[in-house]
Amino acid sequence: MSIFTTLKEKIAALKARSRWARLLINKYAVATLVFVLLILFNSRTSLHQLLQSMSTLRKQRKQELYYRQAIKNTDERIKQLTSNKDTLEMFARENYYFMEDGEDVYIIAKEKE
Repeated sequence: MSIFTTLKEKIAALKARSRWARLLINKYAVATLVFVLLILFNSRTSLHQLLQSMSTLRKQRKQELYYRQAIKNTDERIKQLTSNKDTLEMFARENYYFMEDGEDVYIIAKEKE
């Protein structure tokens, strides 16, 4: 008996015993498995790169929403400042410490820990 005959008999016995062994020995299943592994871990289309890109996109969308809200708030603040002189004066006094003649402005700074 030759080596190939005994090998064929062993493979046939293994196929008859286990369903998983039949699947792993099947040449189409092996080719499909190799193809899937190449697709998943190929340098241009790797699964890691796809997940990383999706994470970056999610962060950028959150950042976009934040900046849209900030722009909206700034526009509202500008509208308030340009429509009312008292609001503009209050803003200048609070943020830039403006004062009228004869007034004293005291700045109280918090101590750094």
